[in-house]
Amino acid sequence: MLVMRLRMFVTSGFLWTEQYSVHVATLDRQHQGLFAAIEELNQALSAGQGNQKLDPILQKLVDYTLDHFSAEESLMDLHGFPGLPSHRAKHELFRQKIASFLEDRRAGKPGIAVALLFFTQNWLTQHVLHTDKQYSDFLNARGVR
Repeated sequence: MLVMRLRMFVTSGFLWTEQYSVHVATLDRQHQGLFAAIEELNQALSAGQGNQKLDPILQKLVDYTLDHFSAEESLMDLHGFPGLPSHRAKHELFRQKIASFLEDRRAGKPGIAVALLFFTQNWLTQHVLHTDKQYSDFLNARGVR
């Protein structure tokens, strides 16, 4: 039963849609790239290749945290977004969790690919729809598109 539910979850797809838009083109493109990386893991797991694809996907997530978080935080800082400290703290927690996945992978722990998929899907959905949406109107009102 658990395997069947997992298979349904894994094969359901995880795609960026307009509901995730923060109406800042650069940030939306970066979010789309993250969704694509997570969907790549989703598809690899569906094909039984999660462990084989895990290292490059983890690297994409590390790169994402460097590039996207920096871009997002810089825009918030430049425009004086009052929620920046809290937002930055949430980014740091994500970085720490990805570092933990990397450590577990290096230690040879099982189930990393599935755990990573569940974590990233949940985190990204919550983060973009709730946390990122907080800066969307603020930046848009200052001409950031």
